[in-house]
Amino acid sequence: MEKLQKAIIEISLERELDLVIAYKKAMQLAEISGLTFTDQTKFATAVSEVSRNALAYANSGEVILYISTEASRFLLEAVITDKGPGIANLATLKQSITPQNNTKPTGLQNCKRLVHKLHIASEKGMGTTVKISMYLPANHPPINNLILSGWRTHFSEAPPISPYDEIKRQNHLLLKTLEDLKVKESQTKEQLKEIQCLNNELENNYIKIKELSKQKAAQNELLIKRNRELDEFAHIVSHDMKAPVQNLKSLAELIQSGKMISQDKILTIFSRQVNKMENLIDSILTYSMAGHENVAKTNVDLKELIGEVTQSISKPESFDIQLHEEFPLLFTEEVFIYQVFHNLISNAIKYNDKEEGKVRVGFSQNGHGTTYYYVEDNGPGIPKDKRELVFNMFTILHKVKNVDSTGIGLAIVKKMILERGGDIWIEDSRAYESGARFCFTWPDDLLH
Repeated sequence: MEKLQKAIIEISLERELDLVIAYKKAMQLAEISGLTFTDQTKFATAVSEVSRNALAYANSGEVILYISTEASRFLLEAVITDKGPGIANLATLKQSITPQNNTKPTGLQNCKRLVHKLHIASEKGMGTTVKISMYLPANHPPINNLILSGWRTHFSEAPPISPYDEIKRQNHLLLKTLEDLKVKESQTKEQLKEIQCLNNELENNYIKIKELSKQKAAQNELLIKRNRELDEFAHIVSHDMKAPVQNLKSLAELIQSGKMISQDKILTIFSRQVNKMENLIDSILTYSMAGHENVAKTNVDLKELIGEVTQSISKPESFDIQLHEEFPLLFTEEVFIYQVFHNLISNAIKYNDKEEGKVRVGFSQNGHGTTYYYVEDNGPGIPKDKRELVFNMFTILHKVKNVDSTGIGLAIVKKMILERGGDIWIEDSRAYESGARFCFTWPDDLLH
């Protein structure tokens, strides 16, 4: 039987969020390899723990997942490598990872218990390599190179696991683009040296260099922006993703320990945590892509659009929504202005604490003659010192029963408005004794 060791998945370890990617991809490969859910969790947990060590002791590393063979058995294997200082006392470490009786396993001891085989190789100053192996079921159908090729294609074309994963891909692509631009710039300069005696061609090549410099500057600016967003997401998501990940890890440990717990309860806990992570990831992806799409502008009748918004939102029968009699006609991207009004109106309904809720939607002009739009309600209102805070990601001022919110909606609204050159702010309600008035501008040059 041929030895099958070509990588199916490769993951670079650069930040803590890469541990989430390594865990999820290990779970996905373990699932399609035919492992049970328990063994999938064990394998992915071991990969995540060893990867964490690579980040902790070497600041970076690489994970390679593949299928290999041993005699007549197939194995799912992961190789985690780093270029750190290495392990000086490797022999002592190997001896210590075999847990003694009546001692609680930790670190590599726990990893060794999770998988079928664990091998460590390290040289001082040369880095460390850890191989984790899990036997596939003995009755597993044959796996050939054609099947493995299909798996590689599947994972290479799969959608990103998270906004961080997508931004990381974009960064690698931007870096490659910058390298290509450097090559092109070098080639153009060589051409200039060859045709310096020809004035007319010299002028043409000068134009090429100037345009190339603009492209390079634009790519550099985009790369800086992406890196800034990457750092922001790394900080925010690593904080907010820890809770559901830790809950799933605790569930896996509980199952592994053999403690009695019903299957229905396991599925309920697992489903709740997975849904929480999915909602968080989807919301962050929506935020990262907000306003970036190329959408054609059309004439938009705001009164008709806002009417459609109010019809699409479910509300209590006692709730009253009042609209201004007339609204301007805009020449803009309909989908974006729809999302802004939909979010603001639905928030005014969801977080209203009155038995007879009221919402007013209209437009006016400020002291500078600039048109702005507003959505105000008679709800609990927002304190002045919290009004900027509500536009930050994951901010929820009022917990409302039966309302599941990620706290990203207003951040998306603000980003869309700022991307178009507008502004958004919060005032006290003018029509009601209590409540908030959300005001925003949409650039005047879009007005017809």
